[in-house]
Amino acid sequence: MGLKNNIGQLAQKYRVDVQGQFAVISALIGLPLLLVGAAAVDINRVHSQNSGVGAAIDAAALAAVIPDNMSKAERYAYAQSVFDRNYIGRDAVSLDISGGRERVDIVATSQVPTTISGILGIDYINVVEETAAVLTRSDTVCVLALDPSGERAIEFSDRAAFNAPACSVQVNSTSPFAMVSGVVTPPKAKSFCVVGIAQGDYNPYVKNACTPIADPYANLPVPVDGACVEVSTLRRVTGMGRGMGIAMGRGLGLGRGVGTEDIIEDNTVMRPGTYCNGLDIRGRNVTFPPGTYIVKGGKFRVREQSEVDGQDVTFVLKGEGASLSIESDSQLSLKAPMTGTYAGLVFYQIPENPAVGRKPDFPTDTSTITSGGGLSIVGTAYFPSQELSISSDSPVASQSPATSFIAYRLKFSGRSNTQVRVDHETGGIPPLLPRSDDGARLVK
Repeated sequence: MGLKNNIGQLAQKYRVDVQGQFAVISALIGLPLLLVGAAAVDINRVHSQNSGVGAAIDAAALAAVIPDNMSKAERYAYAQSVFDRNYIGRDAVSLDISGGRERVDIVATSQVPTTISGILGIDYINVVEETAAVLTRSDTVCVLALDPSGERAIEFSDRAAFNAPACSVQVNSTSPFAMVSGVVTPPKAKSFCVVGIAQGDYNPYVKNACTPIADPYANLPVPVDGACVEVSTLRRVTGMGRGMGIAMGRGLGLGRGVGTEDIIEDNTVMRPGTYCNGLDIRGRNVTFPPGTYIVKGGKFRVREQSEVDGQDVTFVLKGEGASLSIESDSQLSLKAPMTGTYAGLVFYQIPENPAVGRKPDFPTDTSTITSGGGLSIVGTAYFPSQELSISSDSPVASQSPATSFIAYRLKFSGRSNTQVRVDHETGGIPPLLPRSDDGARLVK
């Protein structure tokens, strides 16, 4: 009995003494826990690497698809440089870049070294990230300032209102004051994009450091002058109006005024061709049949409550002193041609050729729209070396389904209310240019 009792007591003591069992249990499960923890660390590193590489190749693809005049080699090198600037990881990454102007694809591969996972023979975890960016050309630029470096390349001042909900505003100037707004109600557009920096409030916020947009008409051929049209030979249509009384003092109501421009009065049917003494429209029911009108030797003025209609027309302002002036409650309805060399252009200002060795001062002149009447311009008003100033007491281009303004500089002031639309199909003209190259989106 004594021996039996002693054995029972020893067994009971062993059952209640669990200290050694914890050591055994820890030995059994410790290594798996350690491996799981190490794997978690490695997975977290891979996730961080994925995120860093993905963000950097997205930026590289978006940037590389935008520039226009690049070879494939230059585009790929540019993508690599953008990736290098944006990637902040420590592990080496290899890029496989393909595509061209319309689409850029990038596949990034890297190897993330493991920590304790190497015990299991896993020394590296492969990371592969893919992306692709395409160029979007649905974003029409309806206001473009070509000045590459000047201040106030576009300015909104006084009580001017501006609304372009379906198109974008672009400023190529690198100045810290490239676009300035001091109006109470922020100018509104689909987007605002400035190569330099904008000052003031806009709706939506301005994108700075944008890529400059090339002049879409820089290589347009300059029309050759024809024989000068004698305004005295222009046809008059039968009709009553101010012309009856005015003609008593001016003969047929056509001729030279006090200034340099030829005066055009009521009920006149114009003729396509070259007008060597400028034009001064001072009449109602003035019609411009389809064609190209070269205006040189003076301004193209429309004033004194004139009423002008021109369908499928382009006005070429050529040479020194050739600028536009629309004023005095004039009513204009002008539409650009659908086809031909100057399709889509209502006004085409040709910079004067400076003397040899002399650099022209930009802007070379100022064209103004101060009409207080009705104004419908279907097409593009293009003034590459001039400032276009819009200052009006009534809407400008609000009656037009499709209008764009391209100038060296643009100014919206006074109480002008500029409404810009870009529905070229309704307007019966080609798609307006340029299209924003700042528009790119990821598709992968």
